[in-house]
Amino acid sequence: MVRRIFTLITTAIAVVLLSTQAAFAVTMTEVAEAIKKNDMDKAFDGLQVLANQKHPDAQFLLAMMYEKGRGTEVNQEKAAEWYKAAAEQGHPSAQNNLAQLYNQGRGVPQDYKEAVKWFSKAADAGNATAQYNLALRYAKGEGVEKNLGKAFELYRNSAEQNNVFGQFNLAYSYATGEGTDKNMVEALRWAMLSAEKKFPRAIQFVSFLGSKMSQEEISKAEKLANEWRKDKGIGAQ
Repeated sequence: MVRRIFTLITTAIAVVLLSTQAAFAVTMTEVAEAIKKNDMDKAFDGLQVLANQKHPDAQFLLAMMYEKGRGTEVNQEKAAEWYKAAAEQGHPSAQNNLAQLYNQGRGVPQDYKEAVKWFSKAADAGNATAQYNLALRYAKGEGVEKNLGKAFELYRNSAEQNNVFGQFNLAYSYATGEGTDKNMVEALRWAMLSAEKKFPRAIQFVSFLGSKMSQEEISKAEKLANEWRKDKGIGAQ
């Protein structure tokens, strides 16, 4: 009888160990394969395992699934929780997305200062989207003192990383002289680069600027755009 009980306990422990090993054997590669196959339920389950092991990329992706309702129901509070977990580990994209939730009051109370805090961390890490988003906060004076010069600087940082919105807003800043000296050639250069990505407002802006400029100025802008693409190793789109 004692031997039978011992055998049952041993078997139970073995089962637990095997299930634990299986759980810890989940990898980001397996999650990626599940996403590729559009098996979001499997991807969600795998991300939960990895996120609870404090894997920052998994925490970020799990937060996205909660935010978008992929593999689970939409839950903004859970999204904020997991974005914050990854953000506190220094994940720039999670920091940016957490900031957006604070900025919009989704899953967390709206708090512009907290949004600026996390946008700043991501922007300092070189995240182009965060640089653009932080620039907007400086341009509007939301959560931080209004500073068009700082906004311009951040738009430029974002634009240099080929961010379509950063490029458009940089073009607008040059055209209006907001935060910098007015420069129509630079405005057209950045508007052209943004328009290449099929951004409607940029396409319209290129047309508008071109109607106000000489052919010589337009040629200069085109040359500068071509030089920028060559420097970045980017072909015309």
